[in-house]
Amino acid sequence: MNIDLKNQTALITGSSKGIGLAIASRMLDANANVIINSRNNDELTKTASMLTKNFPNKKIIPSAFDISDIDQISSWFNNIRKLSGPINILVNNAGITHREFAKDIHLNDFDKVLMTNVNAVLKICQEFFTHLKGQPGKIVNISSMISNLARKTNIAYSSSKGALNQLTRSLALEWARNKINVNALAPGFIKTDLTGSLLKDDEFNQWVKTRCPMGRWGNPTDISSTAVFLASDAANYITGQIIYVDGGITATV
Repeated sequence: MNIDLKNQTALITGSSKGIGLAIASRMLDANANVIINSRNNDELTKTASMLTKNFPNKKIIPSAFDISDIDQISSWFNNIRKLSGPINILVNNAGITHREFAKDIHLNDFDKVLMTNVNAVLKICQEFFTHLKGQPGKIVNISSMISNLARKTNIAYSSSKGALNQLTRSLALEWARNKINVNALAPGFIKTDLTGSLLKDDEFNQWVKTRCPMGRWGNPTDISSTAVFLASDAANYITGQIIYVDGGITATV
């Protein structure tokens, strides 16, 4: 399927590397304009330069901002809207984690993960809804297969992604008549900079390949292609769905 997002502008949070960068690249390849975001300005500048080199005729707007600063999200969104014009697609990819056993985790650390992975996403979605002013739009939230499965030391992250799934469904229900599609992607084990140490762990690497019915790790492009599909007119009748892009892991026992 040849997806064309010409005249569409996508805001992708957490897009200086990894899955977010892959989504930004795939959006550009589909002729969309993109607003890339990271809390790290140096990383963002390098990414913007790289994307401009690879897509010289496309509009690429870098916007450094930490979405955990929830009180400033309204101002940030208004500023990028002035630079970009209408925003039609929102991809909520930015998020954090905190690894600790349940018996030891402090509620402050637990709350910090939920505030960034759930509360901030809701606030950005609210700003996007207001910005659309009745026009159609697409929201793609990046969840995780850990929203449906559990692993030790991941209580904060898995709880936040489970909440994000329900947030996705609730927004989809309320905004369907506004022609705003809201879906989530739940990646499995994906090869990124963040999982580099796990890939180098022979025992864990082999466990992933054995656990996954497809026998391999996923690539960021596996996620980005699905994200672009959900952002396109081809997905106009899909909303409120959590799509697991995990090589079949969540389908097994």
